[in-house]
Formats: sequence, structure tokens, C-alpha cells
Amino acid sequence: MQEMEHIILSKLSSEHSTRRRGKELEDAVLSAAWDLVNEVGYKDFTMSEVAKRADAAKPVLYRRWSEKSELVASAIIKFGPKIDVTIPDTGSLRGDLIKLFGQLTVVFDTFGTDKLRGLLADRLKTIPLDKILSATSDENKFTDMVSKVLKQADKRGELNFSNLSKRVLNLPGLLLINEVISNETLNKDVIVNIVDQILVPVFLGQKKAADND
Repeated sequence: MQEMEHIILSKLSSEHSTRRRGKELEDAVLSAAWDLVNEVGYKDFTMSEVAKRADAAKPVLYRRWSEKSELVASAIIKFGPKIDVTIPDTGSLRGDLIKLFGQLTVVFDTFGTDKLRGLLADRLKTIPLDKILSATSDENKFTDMVSKVLKQADKRGELNFSNLSKRVLNLPGLLLINEVISNETLNKDVIVNIVDQILVPVFLGQKKAADND
């Protein structure tokens, strides 16, 4: 009897000593989440399956990631394609805007829209409106990149950057956010339409309006 108790206690002690914690556990969970979202997509992704694959208790997952959209987003940040945005100089405002925004589609291109459908909507539900709108502030990196593209167009004589108001500079960010919220995707065709139908006419129209004054 004592020998049996000793075996059981030894086994429990061994399991306890090898239990993953901290970064090791986090990496295991994120790796499992990454594999699962690639296999089944976001809609059929479950915290229970991730816990099973990572050999972790589900409550442990929820202490770190409050919902599945947060866990999937974390997995994509860790293992997904990196968005290394550069400022293009194609020789025209239209070309620069299309190429700049096109760099933001890499995540959709990697997974495909269907696999990510639902993720963005769920994530945006948990992000305060002021944080969403701050993505279009004049202190934001995205707006700063747009401004650099517009300043290049100014040097080429396509527009007068000093005539552009903050509201106009924030327009690209607002349009892209609206597209992502409404359709949960962002592709080249959409970008071309936004640039051709809205942004180029607005940006270049500022110069024409100033010239007519």
C-alpha cells in the first residue's frame, strides 16, 4: 500500500514539476491557436480546442486572453506575416496611394478572407470608439505615412499640401476602417476604387479649388 502511495505521489510531483508556466505556456497556447486558425478559420475556432492542443486548462487561457478574438489576434501578431510598410514613390499620387494601402492587405492575402471572417468585427466590438478614431489622428503613424505620400505629390506639383485640412488628411484612415468594419476584408480592387473614386478627386480637388480662388 505504501509503495502504491509512493508511486502516485511521485507521478503527481513529476507532473507538477513539468507543468508549463509563463512564457513557455504562452508560446504553446499561441502555437496551438495559430495552427487551429489556419486549419479551421476563425468561425470554427474554439478556446476549448486550443486548450486541448496546448495541454492547458481553459480557465488559464481566459485569464490571459478574455475571448477568442484576442487570442487569435495575438497568434497572428506572433506567427503571422509582418506588415513592413514603406513609403512608395511611383511618380504619381494615385500610384503611391494604391501601393501604400496595398501593403496593408498582407494578412488577408495570407489567410484568405473566409478564414478571418468575424475576427475583425469581434475585435472592433471590444475596442473603444476613441481608440478606433485615434487611428486617424494627425499623431498616428498611418496618417503620417499618408502625409509623406501627399508631400511627395506636392513636390511633383500635383497638389498643395498646405491647403489640406486635418479632416482631409484623416479621410484615408476613416475610409479603410469603414471598409474593414463593413466588409471584414481589404483587397486591391477595393483599394483602387477608394483611391480613384474618393481620395484622388478629393486631394487633387483641393488644389483646383485653391487655384480658382
